[in-house]
Amino acid sequence: MEEPGYAPPMDWSGKRVHFIGIGGYGMSGLARVLLARGARVSGSDVRPSDRTRWLAGNGAEVHIGHDARHVAGADLVVYNTDVPADNPELVAARQAGIPIWHRSQVLADLINHRQGVAVTGTHGKTTTTAMTGLVLVAGGFDPTVLVGGEVPEFGTATARLGHGPWVVAEACESDGTFLRYFPRIAVVTNVEPEHLDHYEGDFRRLLDAFRGFLGNVRPGGLVVACGDHPVVRQLLAGLPAGRVRVARYGVEAEDCHLRARDVQTGPEGTRFSVWQDGRPLGEVTLAVPGEHNVLNALAALAVGLEVGVPFGVAAQALAGFHGAKRRFQVIYDRDGILVVDDYAHHPTEIRATLRAARQRRGAAGRVIAVFQPQRYSRTRLLMDEFARAFGDADKVILTEIYAPPGERPIPGVSSAVLAERIAQEEGRPVDLFSSREDLIEHLLATVRPGDLVLTMGAGDIWTVARDLARRLQAVTPA
Repeated sequence: MEEPGYAPPMDWSGKRVHFIGIGGYGMSGLARVLLARGARVSGSDVRPSDRTRWLAGNGAEVHIGHDARHVAGADLVVYNTDVPADNPELVAARQAGIPIWHRSQVLADLINHRQGVAVTGTHGKTTTTAMTGLVLVAGGFDPTVLVGGEVPEFGTATARLGHGPWVVAEACESDGTFLRYFPRIAVVTNVEPEHLDHYEGDFRRLLDAFRGFLGNVRPGGLVVACGDHPVVRQLLAGLPAGRVRVARYGVEAEDCHLRARDVQTGPEGTRFSVWQDGRPLGEVTLAVPGEHNVLNALAALAVGLEVGVPFGVAAQALAGFHGAKRRFQVIYDRDGILVVDDYAHHPTEIRATLRAARQRRGAAGRVIAVFQPQRYSRTRLLMDEFARAFGDADKVILTEIYAPPGERPIPGVSSAVLAERIAQEEGRPVDLFSSREDLIEHLLATVRPGDLVLTMGAGDIWTVARDLARRLQAVTPA
């Protein structure tokens, strides 16, 4: 018998499913899973990528560009929040009476009818999901894992196809669709004001959404939550007594069920001991830098221990994790120069990533931060926090704001204004570049052995890291 809120499970075998935006991280992962479950998958995207090429080479029909004809014969059309209502394929599906699902409905079908682990939070979702998946793989549970980024341990894919009962998935809170998930285990990494454009600018509405998500955890299930985060603790305090179990993890809060102690950071990574309810379990060594990754690893450990993965097996799996794509991804490492790219686009993420960069480079080297703000709305809302986020950088460079399609500029909100605010806060000038080529030429003229160049942002700033690495390679060939 289905629990309240569940849709009946979908039999995907033989279904013709069309994905609008099939090359996206989340969409391509779902397409992979449905292919493996016997669906006839098609999809479209605006440009080719490694993800679309893999899908096309493994049985999917992939179109570059959107056209109403692409949905002909589809049993189901899947879209995501970024697809505009006037997309020709979406319009054609609506007119033809073809069922239309948001991508979260497909993911809900996978989570709700299996042993689901849903990982949410403002920061750390992708890394924590990947770590958790690897822990369960090492424990022999053969999970299906769906991540919001490419993971080298999964063959650079955004999904791992498993045959066991567990599904580990990233549950995005940005548009409220995580309320469709009814997991056995929910992980909450942290909660901060973000994506408030969906929540009418009201942080309280975002908190209500998180409360609803936690209320969806199946009776007797487990909430794994960061006990170091005050807002998360506030959410935990509102849970009905006895309905679900709670496992808090952390570094600072002494009442956490799973706690890291003796955290030692260095250029090669991080080492710490793990204690559970006051007794030592052992040590963990991480190749990925930063104390924020200690928390991510603790969350993955908590899930693994709950499921039945021995601590030593979980610790070994975490030691072998080298990070998801665009999560402190080393692009170039030669002649004493490091170029690193990261998805950090929120002040908290910027601070954590810069601390990791300082840990990696040490006190002697310079950290050059190249940041591309994303969205005018986010930049306006978090302007003060952005201005205070760059304390660990020796040099700060900004690009123009990367705005998604449809977002209009906001008067008084610009990278020039943000650069001035950062300069006031830090007491030193901040460079601003409108031209990508001028930025790369400036970096080539500026960078020297001992430097770490860190590109950050949720837009296309990763191309700067890639192109800078190519130019450096050309200057100093092997």
